[in-house]
Amino acid sequence: MRDYEVLYIVRADFDDEKVQDAVKRVTTLIERSGGTAERTNLWGKRKLAYEVKHQKEGAYVLQDFQLDPDRVPELEAGLKITEEVLRHLIVRKPEKAAPVATVAPPPAEVQLEPVAVEAEAAGRPRRADREDREDS
Repeated sequence: MRDYEVLYIVRADFDDEKVQDAVKRVTTLIERSGGTAERTNLWGKRKLAYEVKHQKEGAYVLQDFQLDPDRVPELEAGLKITEEVLRHLIVRKPEKAAPVATVAPPPAEVQLEPVAVEAEAAGRPRRADREDREDS
């Protein structure tokens, strides 16, 4: 099961009681799809950016839930035919980061050679040699 969130807009001409009924209906859709609803956040009525189904305002609802990824299309199909919901968007939440393992420092017997030694071994002049030639 993965963590998801759905943001949906309920018709603005509904009173608070009907908005609660719409939220219960969406929660029922999630549970019928095999998921579990975790948290519901009512944002209230807001003006829409453009007219949707002859509505200029809508009540926004954000709901967190867990669902099997194979069942998400079934949930979307249910939301599309729900008359109370004008628009919806389902987003998969990022996975919780696993604890980062600490990296141990290299063993004490390993010695790091300076970069200049590597340049000499490759047959290239060291930086100091180049500067001496530029001065002359």
